[in-house]
Amino acid sequence: MNFHALVRGAIQIIHKDESCELIQALGQVNQKGIVKPKYNKPILIKAQIQPAGADTLKQLEMLNVNGESMEAFLYSSKDLPVASINRVPLKRGGDFIKRDDGTYWLITSVIEDWTEEGWANVTITRQTTPPDFSASEWGDEDGS
Repeated sequence: MNFHALVRGAIQIIHKDESCELIQALGQVNQKGIVKPKYNKPILIKAQIQPAGADTLKQLEMLNVNGESMEAFLYSSKDLPVASINRVPLKRGGDFIKRDDGTYWLITSVIEDWTEEGWANVTITRQTTPPDFSASEWGDEDGS
Protein backbone atom coordinates (compact mmCIF):
# COMPACT_ATOMS: atom_id res chain seq x y z
CA MET A 1 0.00 0.00 0.00
CA ASN A 2 1.34 3.42 -0.96
CA PHE A 3 0.90 5.47 2.23
CA HIS A 4 2.76 8.36 0.65
CA ALA A 5 -0.03 8.76 -1.92
CA LEU A 6 -2.64 8.64 0.87
CA VAL A 7 -1.15 11.51 2.89
CA ARG A 8 0.00 13.61 -0.08
CA GLY A 9 -3.17 15.74 -0.18
CA ALA A 10 -3.05 16.58 3.53
CA ILE A 11 0.63 17.50 3.37
CA GLN A 12 -0.01 19.82 0.40
CA ILE A 13 -2.53 21.82 2.44
CA ILE A 14 0.12 22.65 5.04
CA HIS A 15 3.30 22.85 2.95
CA LYS A 16 3.26 22.80 -0.85
CA ASP A 17 5.73 20.82 -2.94
CA GLU A 18 8.21 22.86 -4.89
CA SER A 19 9.33 22.27 -8.45
CA CYS A 20 13.00 21.34 -8.69
CA GLU A 21 15.38 19.81 -11.18
CA LEU A 22 16.85 16.43 -10.31
CA ILE A 23 20.30 15.90 -11.84
CA GLN A 24 21.37 12.28 -11.45
CA ALA A 25 24.95 11.07 -11.49
CA LEU A 26 25.85 8.44 -14.09
CA GLY A 27 29.43 7.75 -13.08
CA GLN A 28 32.69 9.26 -14.30
CA VAL A 29 34.48 9.84 -17.58
CA ASN A 30 38.14 10.44 -18.33
CA GLN A 31 38.63 13.59 -20.42
CA LYS A 32 42.25 13.96 -21.48
CA GLY A 33 43.49 12.46 -18.20
CA ILE A 34 41.08 14.38 -16.00
CA VAL A 35 38.34 12.32 -14.36
CA LYS A 36 35.03 14.21 -14.28
CA PRO A 37 31.55 13.24 -13.13
CA LYS A 38 28.85 12.65 -15.75
CA TYR A 39 25.16 13.41 -15.18
CA ASN A 40 21.80 12.69 -16.76
CA LYS A 41 19.98 15.64 -18.27
CA PRO A 42 18.00 17.45 -15.53
CA ILE A 43 14.41 16.31 -15.04
CA LEU A 44 11.65 18.34 -13.44
CA ILE A 45 10.36 16.85 -10.18
CA LYS A 46 8.25 17.86 -7.22
CA ALA A 47 9.95 17.82 -3.81
CA GLN A 48 8.83 18.49 -0.26
CA ILE A 49 11.78 20.32 1.32
CA GLN A 50 11.84 20.87 5.08
CA PRO A 51 14.34 21.71 7.82
CA ALA A 52 16.27 18.66 8.98
CA GLY A 53 15.05 17.12 12.24
CA ALA A 54 17.23 16.19 15.23
CA ASP A 55 17.65 12.54 14.16
CA THR A 56 18.65 13.58 10.65
CA LEU A 57 21.19 16.08 12.01
CA LYS A 58 22.71 13.34 14.20
CA GLN A 59 23.02 11.08 11.16
CA LEU A 60 24.71 13.87 9.16
CA GLU A 61 27.12 14.46 12.04
CA MET A 62 28.10 10.76 11.99
CA LEU A 63 28.68 11.05 8.23
CA ASN A 64 30.83 14.15 8.85
CA VAL A 65 28.60 16.32 6.63
CA ASN A 66 29.02 20.03 7.29
CA GLY A 67 27.06 22.99 5.94
CA GLU A 68 23.46 23.97 5.49
CA SER A 69 21.37 20.81 5.28
CA MET A 70 17.68 20.15 4.74
CA GLU A 71 15.48 17.10 4.41
CA ALA A 72 13.59 16.37 1.19
CA PHE A 73 10.86 13.96 0.24
CA LEU A 74 10.95 13.44 -3.50
CA TYR A 75 9.78 11.14 -6.21
CA SER A 76 12.23 8.36 -7.12
CA SER A 77 12.23 6.19 -10.24
CA LYS A 78 12.80 2.43 -10.14
CA ASP A 79 14.91 2.75 -13.31
CA LEU A 80 17.41 5.16 -11.72
CA PRO A 81 16.72 5.67 -8.01
CA VAL A 82 18.07 8.75 -6.26
CA ALA A 83 21.58 8.23 -4.90
CA SER A 84 23.63 9.88 -2.21
CA ILE A 85 27.38 10.37 -2.10
CA ASN A 86 27.70 6.73 -1.00
CA ARG A 87 29.14 5.31 -4.21
CA VAL A 88 28.42 1.62 -3.54
CA PRO A 89 26.73 -0.41 -5.06
CA LEU A 90 25.66 1.81 -7.98
CA LYS A 91 29.16 3.24 -8.53
CA ARG A 92 27.91 6.73 -9.18
CA GLY A 93 28.31 9.91 -7.13
CA GLY A 94 25.61 11.85 -5.43
CA ASP A 95 22.68 13.34 -7.28
CA PHE A 96 21.87 17.05 -7.20
CA ILE A 97 18.70 19.04 -6.78
CA LYS A 98 18.54 22.50 -8.30
CA ARG A 99 15.91 24.62 -6.57
CA ASP A 100 13.94 27.45 -8.15
CA ASP A 101 16.24 30.04 -6.53
CA GLY A 102 19.14 28.60 -8.58
CA THR A 103 20.92 26.94 -5.65
CA TYR A 104 22.34 23.43 -5.97
CA TRP A 105 21.88 20.86 -3.21
CA LEU A 106 23.82 17.57 -3.06
CA ILE A 107 21.91 14.50 -1.90
CA THR A 108 24.18 13.54 0.99
CA SER A 109 22.23 10.57 2.37
CA VAL A 110 19.15 8.51 1.66
CA ILE A 111 17.21 8.28 4.92
CA GLU A 112 14.31 6.17 3.65
CA ASP A 113 14.26 4.49 0.27
CA TRP A 114 10.72 3.75 -0.86
CA THR A 115 11.65 3.72 -4.56
CA GLU A 116 9.43 0.67 -5.10
CA GLU A 117 6.54 2.91 -4.00
CA GLY A 118 7.87 5.88 -6.00
CA TRP A 119 9.52 8.14 -3.42
CA ALA A 120 12.53 8.61 -1.14
CA ASN A 121 13.41 10.68 1.92
CA VAL A 122 16.87 12.24 1.57
CA THR A 123 19.10 14.81 3.17
CA ILE A 124 20.43 17.54 0.95
CA THR A 125 23.35 19.89 1.59
CA ARG A 126 23.66 23.29 -0.09
CA GLN A 127 26.65 23.66 -2.40
CA THR A 128 28.63 26.91 -2.34
CA THR A 129 29.67 26.52 -5.99
CA PRO A 130 27.69 24.98 -8.87
CA PRO A 131 28.68 21.42 -9.83
CA ASP A 132 30.79 20.75 -12.92
CA PHE A 133 28.49 19.37 -15.64
CA SER A 134 30.98 19.79 -18.50
CA ALA A 135 31.44 16.02 -19.00
CA SER A 136 27.70 15.59 -19.49
CA GLU A 137 26.28 15.69 -23.00
CA TRP A 138 24.03 18.63 -22.07
CA GLY A 139 26.65 20.55 -20.00
CA ASP A 140 28.55 23.62 -21.20
CA GLU A 141 32.31 23.86 -21.57
CA ASP A 142 32.45 26.13 -18.52
CA GLY A 143 30.88 23.39 -16.39
CA SER A 144 27.38 24.83 -16.04
